[in-house]
Amino acid sequence: MNRLKRFIYLMHSTWLLQKIRRSKHDATRQIAQQRLTALLASKRGIGMKIGQAMAGMDDESHFTELTQSVKAWPLKDIVPVLEHEWQQPVENVLKSIEESVAAASLGQVHKALRITDGGTSEHLAIKVQYPDIRQAIESELSLAALLPKAGPVKRWDFDLNSYQKTLQNTLNDELDYSHEMKQQQRFQQNIHVPGLKVAEVYPLLSTTQVLTQQWIDGQRLSEACNWPYDARRKVSETLMQTLWKSLFEIGLVHGDPHPGNLLFQYDDEQPQVALLDFGCMLNIPFTRRMSLLNLIQGLRGKTTLNSFDAFVGLGFDAQKLEPIRAELDDLARILFRPFLQPEPFDTAQWQLSKQVNDLLGDQRWQFRSASPADLFLVLRTFQGLVNQMQSLKVQLSWPDMLDASVGEQYITTALLWKFPKTAHEPAPTPKGSAKSLHVHITRAGKSPMKIELTAASALDLHNLIPEHLLPQIMAAKIDVFAIEQNLHESGLEPQTLLNITLDDKHYHLWLE
Repeated sequence: MNRLKRFIYLMHSTWLLQKIRRSKHDATRQIAQQRLTALLASKRGIGMKIGQAMAGMDDESHFTELTQSVKAWPLKDIVPVLEHEWQQPVENVLKSIEESVAAASLGQVHKALRITDGGTSEHLAIKVQYPDIRQAIESELSLAALLPKAGPVKRWDFDLNSYQKTLQNTLNDELDYSHEMKQQQRFQQNIHVPGLKVAEVYPLLSTTQVLTQQWIDGQRLSEACNWPYDARRKVSETLMQTLWKSLFEIGLVHGDPHPGNLLFQYDDEQPQVALLDFGCMLNIPFTRRMSLLNLIQGLRGKTTLNSFDAFVGLGFDAQKLEPIRAELDDLARILFRPFLQPEPFDTAQWQLSKQVNDLLGDQRWQFRSASPADLFLVLRTFQGLVNQMQSLKVQLSWPDMLDASVGEQYITTALLWKFPKTAHEPAPTPKGSAKSLHVHITRAGKSPMKIELTAASALDLHNLIPEHLLPQIMAAKIDVFAIEQNLHESGLEPQTLLNITLDDKHYHLWLE
């Protein structure tokens, strides 16, 4: 019976979404939005996640109540969860804990006070997962697979299985608060941007279902929009720099940019942006990051533009892209237009959907069906940034901010990035007398690690090198791509390819 009710709930939600999209009258659309908001708020889980995604970064959205005012569970029902996870009474840990005023799709946050061993007081934010939410999510995921395939999804052969798998993996990560804690710690340790604040976490008070961290006060985006221009500009720069650094340098991007996950603190010297909720984090592989950065730099005229290979490097299906190959350069100029304009860019004048439709018509669905299933999560972070800029009424130069945010070693690596051969471009038979590629990695006081590969492996040298080392090697004025090119042109003859010490390890690669 519960599964039947949830299936009906999902079908009803889908019907209302279609009604909103197809409605030609504002009054009809508003009624459908209000009904959908009430429906999504009635059940936590996937439905509420959809509503939060629809809220985007707009505090005035019809779906804003899904980010602000969803009714929380009473504290008396949450205390047993805390005591089970901590294996001791709550009063042994906390001096006080308040009722939650921040309920979300998978859990809710309580403000608490504890006294440290040193006698100082600390205000904590304790996020507690709803006890029954995992089972509800698993049920909804299984039912979502039964929803009919129709419209453009059917006509253009979208891989719904990949989309469902992406959604499942994302939600599984969000349900594991230990994983979220590690993501938050990694982000805090690696992303250093003026004006950015990330809460400290408390590992000893965190489990898979409870995440304890520093409590942060602040104003919402709608309030920050009333600040003086200089303050709004500073927080806008913080938001943009945070995205560029996290995307291109470490490949760990905050993937849930709705209003409830940002707080703003006003300070005359440096206004602060507090980034909250690291449950939905996007891990972007190095190849994709460099493909995207190479494409942007190619559009800026800083390297050879190769849109087709760049999109394939981003995870697009080469076979599906082939029919629109001739349009990809122009499409890329539309999609990345803010990076092509050196002066501050007014995103309100972008008209992205109209331009794409004018260029591709119905074949825009060909492009969308060719995209990797997880790309919509990345696009959502870009859309979040655009909406933030528009709300704050600030225009910035995207290329200037990119150059100021991303380290030179990553820019250099992207400019020289070589794309792998696609299926329709067979690799030539390598020439030369070398038979094997030897890799020795030596660390002081330890036996070297030795690896032997075929000599032809050296033709793809940049993909053999661990992604965190490649920018360091390029920064040391060793052009890995030039070494590859020389091997392609001169052949695989015995020679030393790399002989370098980085940090506490020595790397020696040679052909024999």
